[in-house]
Amino acid sequence: MTTAVSCESCGMPLAGAEEHALADPSIPYCNHCAPEGKLQSVDERLERFTQWTMREDGLDYPAAKEKARAYLKTMPAWKDAL
Repeated sequence: MTTAVSCESCGMPLAGAEEHALADPSIPYCNHCAPEGKLQSVDERLERFTQWTMREDGLDYPAAKEKARAYLKTMPAWKDAL
């Protein structure tokens, strides 16, 4: 039985090593949140997730940022940072 693993920063499913930062399964972040192996800052992740939320949900910037912030607060990497 395989246990599902998700990025601790954004929640993206990490089905294989190639989806982990640096293709290293010991890194609990996806290659988007930690493209060089180190987790990006909370401000950068919030901005990128806000932009993604605007595209995906068709929200204006303030609404998308609030939705992004609320979601990221549920992630282990950011629960104490936001």
